[in-house]
Amino acid sequence: MKLTAVKLRTLLLSVVAGAAVATAAWAWGSSGHRFIGEEAIRALPDYTPDFLRAPDAIADIGEYANEPDRWRDSGFVHDSERNAAHFIDLDDEGKTFTGKTLAELPRTRADFEIELNNKGEKIWKSGYLPYALVDGYQQVVKDFAYWRVLSLMETRETDKAKKAWYRADRIRRETLIKRDIGILAHYVGDTTQPMHMSIHYNGWGEEFPNPNGYTLEKIHVPLEGAYVDANITAADVRAQMTAYEPCTDGPEKCFAKRMMKSHALVVPLYELEKAGGFKEGDPRGREFMKKQLGQAASDLRDVVLDAWRDSKTMPVGWPKATYDDYVGGKVVDPYLSLHGAG
Repeated sequence: MKLTAVKLRTLLLSVVAGAAVATAAWAWGSSGHRFIGEEAIRALPDYTPDFLRAPDAIADIGEYANEPDRWRDSGFVHDSERNAAHFIDLDDEGKTFTGKTLAELPRTRADFEIELNNKGEKIWKSGYLPYALVDGYQQVVKDFAYWRVLSLMETRETDKAKKAWYRADRIRRETLIKRDIGILAHYVGDTTQPMHMSIHYNGWGEEFPNPNGYTLEKIHVPLEGAYVDANITAADVRAQMTAYEPCTDGPEKCFAKRMMKSHALVVPLYELEKAGGFKEGDPRGREFMKKQLGQAASDLRDVVLDAWRDSKTMPVGWPKATYDDYVGGKVVDPYLSLHGAG
C-alpha cells in the first residue's frame, strides 16, 4: 500500500501532534527495526553458531528488535531511565550538550550525566545512545563467551547430571543471546536514523535559526514508521547491505564513527523533505530510507560478528577464565566455576 500525499500529511499533523520532546519518538517503527534485526542475522556467515542462523532465531531477533519501543509507558522511573537510550542530541557542529564531541565522551554514563548537570542540562533531554550501544555490545560478548564454554563442556562432561546442566544452561543462554541481540539491534538501528542524532529531531524546531526554511512539522514518526512500512521491503534492505567491516578501535570509537556518519545526513534529510522527496511516487525518499536501513542491517551484522570474535577472550565463571583456558584444561573444576557450589 502506498501513502498518498494527503494521508502522509494527515499523519504528520495528527499521529504525533503534541509530541514535544525527543523521548516521544520511535525509531524506524516496527517494520524498520524488524527488517534490521532479521536481515542482519540472515547475513551471518556459517562460522557463527547454527542456532543463531535458524529461521526461528531470525524471526525472534526481528521481534525482539522492537522491545525497547514496547517498553515505553511502563512507569515514571522505568521511562525516565530508559527512554533517553534511543538518541543523542548533537548540535549542528556535532557536539553534545556538554560541548564535547562523541569522541570526547567520558567512559561512563554517570560521568556524562555529571557533565550535563554541570552545564544545566538533563540526560533525559540529551539522550545517551552511545552508552546504550556499548552496554548492549558488551552484554552480547559475555553471552557468546558463556555459550562457547557451555557448549565445550557439554561435549566433554561424562557425569550425566553435570552434562544435563551444561545442556540446559546452554539452551537458556541461547534464549538470552537472541533477546540481547534484539535489544542491541534496536539501538544500532537508532543510529542510522539521522533525526536520532540531532537537536532537529522532529522538525527543524522553531527555536533554531532556519534560513533555508526547513519544515517545522513533526515528521519524525510518520517518515520512519508509516512511510517505511508503505514503501520499503525486506528485499530492499537486503539489497543495500555492504561488506563486513570489522571494528578494530574498540566499540566506543566505532559506534561514535557510525553515529557521526548519520549525523552528517541530518541536513540532507531536511533538504530532501523540502524538495518533496518523501511524497508519493518520488523515488528519492525511498532510496534514502533503503540506504539507511541497509546500513543499519550491515552495522548490526558487523557488531554481532565483532562480538562473536571478542567473546573468545571474554572471561566467564569464577575464578574468571577464557574459552581457551577451558579448552586447555587450565580450569581445575569447570562445573564449580560455571554452576557454583550447591
